[in-house]
Amino acid sequence: MVTIPGVKLGGVLAPLSLLSALCIVVPVAQAEEGKDDSAFWRGVGDAVDLSVSAGARYEDNLVVEELDSVSRQSDVARVGSVDLDVAHSYGKDGRVGAGYFLEQRRFEEYPGYDLDLHYGYGDVSHKVGPVRWTTRLDGSVAHLGGVRLLENRKLGLQLSGLASRSFYLRGELAFRQTDLLRAPERSSDDTRAQLAGYYFLDGTAHYLSANYRFNAKRAEQFRFDYDAHRFGLLYNRRLSSWATLKLDWRYEERQYLSDASTPASGSRLDERQRWRGRLEVPIGKRLELELRYEHRDYASNLASVDYTDNRLEARFTLELL
Repeated sequence: MVTIPGVKLGGVLAPLSLLSALCIVVPVAQAEEGKDDSAFWRGVGDAVDLSVSAGARYEDNLVVEELDSVSRQSDVARVGSVDLDVAHSYGKDGRVGAGYFLEQRRFEEYPGYDLDLHYGYGDVSHKVGPVRWTTRLDGSVAHLGGVRLLENRKLGLQLSGLASRSFYLRGELAFRQTDLLRAPERSSDDTRAQLAGYYFLDGTAHYLSANYRFNAKRAEQFRFDYDAHRFGLLYNRRLSSWATLKLDWRYEERQYLSDASTPASGSRLDERQRWRGRLEVPIGKRLELELRYEHRDYASNLASVDYTDNRLEARFTLELL
């Protein structure tokens, strides 16, 4: 869960309404200008991706993982987002990119769980032989119930490339700092190492992916320190021109380092599993419907965070550029 301060213009729908107007303004401008301007707008379209989305979400257990807060309450939320990415190539093998993402959730009965999530990034990459080196800096801020929850920033180095015509590898080493304003004793530094592999059965239309991540988290208070191992599998299949199916599973084991991390059971141990299914259905050239179901089974010897939950979401995404 993450954010950067945003402008509140009527909750979820205001930023979406504002940017959705571009969907009308841009084509009109293209039609009224000459050929040179049309070429300009094509160039912008090649460099910029801009989309907005809106929908509804159901959670049968409202949770704030960063605070180990489990409510056992269910609610429905209106959701909306804005997603902007800009990329530019330089030289023969260089590329720079930047992006910004905003998401808002507004719950019907429990506004204390309303989320404002802002995220921004910038990266520079260069290809050396078969390997692409990428340096990436990103940051985020999250507000929960209208009050700032956390801020974080991350610096990462990625190496990626094709090992064969059908096998792609990506490795990453990253360092992240998180400031939890509501619980400063949980503020932490994280060192992460991750490896992911993709096996293409039919290009990007049909592939399998597996990944592993090691995370060493060191908090302000020792009782929140842990080492974690996470494994994940993803199956992606374009069923036809009308839909794409994505199925994934994730398992994570967190071993806390302090003997006092639980009241009576010694060192805390979490085993977290998540199953998720997504169906993406295009509606015309610029509009897409995404249906999502997620089930989580989080087991722990700390009873307050031992739980299962389910999440359902339906969202329309409109591509503006």
